[in-house]
Amino acid sequence: MKHSVAKRLLQLAVGLAISVFFIWLSLREVALGNVFDALEQADLRYLAPYLAILVAIHFCRTLRWGILLEPIGKPTFDRLNLASAVGFMGLVVMPFRLGEFARPLLIAEHGKIRSSAAMGSIVVERVVDGLAMALVLFVALFFSTPVTSDPSQLAWARRGGVVVFCIFLVILFFSALAYAKREFAVGLVRRLTTPISSKLADKLAEMLDAFIGGLRLVPDRRKIALFFAMTLAYWAMNGFGLQLLALGFGLDLDVAAAFTILGLLVIGVMIPAGPGMLGTFQGAIILGTELFFPGEAFKSAVFAYAWVVWAAQFGQQVLFGLYYVVRGRVSLSRLWQPAPEPDAEPKSEPEPTAPGGAL
Repeated sequence: MKHSVAKRLLQLAVGLAISVFFIWLSLREVALGNVFDALEQADLRYLAPYLAILVAIHFCRTLRWGILLEPIGKPTFDRLNLASAVGFMGLVVMPFRLGEFARPLLIAEHGKIRSSAAMGSIVVERVVDGLAMALVLFVALFFSTPVTSDPSQLAWARRGGVVVFCIFLVILFFSALAYAKREFAVGLVRRLTTPISSKLADKLAEMLDAFIGGLRLVPDRRKIALFFAMTLAYWAMNGFGLQLLALGFGLDLDVAAAFTILGLLVIGVMIPAGPGMLGTFQGAIILGTELFFPGEAFKSAVFAYAWVVWAAQFGQQVLFGLYYVVRGRVSLSRLWQPAPEPDAEPKSEPEPTAPGGAL
């Protein structure tokens, strides 16, 4: 118990240090007084429709996750929304994105859904979203017209898109290999990690085996089509929301510019940081927006915009999660529990047959 608490405190301290560094990095060239002036001058009437878009995004994201869970349990919407709301809150309030483990833990808490299968659904989400946004960033940079005078900023943005796309492409390839050659993939992970630690090798192999079991439970083709349609809607709303809110700060972004910023934001929040993704979130927004609005004339507005986007998203996700906490439906201590152990896949469980043919 003491070791677990010490580990969490260390993660918190390191995360805060990373956040402080990125906050300093982003604020070192701007006067805080000018940022507050930009906030006062901003037309915050655009904030209300942006918050409405964030609510729509939450429910779209929740229902999309439910599609992946259908073959292994079909949770009620209330249970699904509870796990999503509290899980997304955990994702933003916990350092190092440790909240990723909250959703499978919560959805498996009261029902027959195994945590390993639920975690498999999170893996699918992350791979699809990572590939989608890396591709979007690449295309958006191709069609957009950045006007920055700093070529290194544009180079970093393009390299980031390529690197993230390659990372998720490798994950996708390995997932496909693991799906087709389960024993080979598990054995490969065990062999590669045994020289480092035999205990770690056994743990990773066990987790991979359980996760593959979850990944093999795939909805039918119609549901998969709906999943990708909702993925398109989810990211489209994200991009449109950024474009809409920017108008309140005098930043008229075109569609390609808005999705460039969104792609860079996704990359930015992948960097482990402290609670709230502080520093990395704002830094990514600032980097992306300054590609299209460089120079001192826009600097204060860009910084104010970045912090308002962060505050809106952080506030919405925390409030939705606190709703269930205040009602006593779930305890905040659940978020700080260790990652769910990979539970064994039942030997008698038959391979799922998707209506209309397996995907």
